[in-house]
Amino acid sequence: MGRKKVAIVTGGSSGMGLAIAKRLSQMDMDVIVFDIQAPPEGFQYYQVDIRKDDQILNALSQIPQVDILINNAGIYFEKYLEDTSNEELDQMVDVNIKGTYRMTRNALPKIMEAKGNIVIIASCLGLVPELTSPLYCTTKAGLIMLTKCLAQQYADVGVRVNCVLPGPIDTPLLQRSFPDKESEKLCAARIPMKRIGRPEDIAHMVAFLVSDEASYITGGAFPVDGGVSSTSMYSKGRISSEY
Repeated sequence: MGRKKVAIVTGGSSGMGLAIAKRLSQMDMDVIVFDIQAPPEGFQYYQVDIRKDDQILNALSQIPQVDILINNAGIYFEKYLEDTSNEELDQMVDVNIKGTYRMTRNALPKIMEAKGNIVIIASCLGLVPELTSPLYCTTKAGLIMLTKCLAQQYADVGVRVNCVLPGPIDTPLLQRSFPDKESEKLCAARIPMKRIGRPEDIAHMVAFLVSDEASYITGGAFPVDGGVSSTSMYSKGRISSEY
């Protein structure tokens, strides 16, 4: 019997990250959560702010092997260009772009040793614009390109890199963005599949991408969005969402 695979999930204490952690644990993996808050489940946990190299490296120094890295941690807010402060600009870029970059860079030696793989949770808004969140859209488009670059660079050493592009997903952050139930219903009605996604929808795609069934897949960007990225609806509206 072979050794168990070890998977790190950033932002794994709630929402999509928690669903991913649960799904990977069902695949008989040792799942480790990196987050600023502890998960409600009994996962091995390190308090890590992905903006801090020292916190990342300290946690990684205690983990002998890393086969899989799920870069899920990220933030979302709606602000037009002219309304975005320098502090908000730095915050979004520091978490979504630089945090993912730092986490991947620091974990990469262990992942290369394991010939493992990396999944980055980007967004369908890396493909189609939402006028109320240009900064968020830009950071998520950047993660798609980062995925492609890393996939090219590390394919010859046996490391696969892919990204998942969620649409509107039923998480606490999404629910907080709806002022009332009518707003939630309107959001669902504008999705081609007429429903808001479940965190498990994202977890199932991640589970496939890290499995041996996806062994010939790298550099891919996979929408799990109910068809949102096949439309231009979010370039015309003001529906708030976390994706």
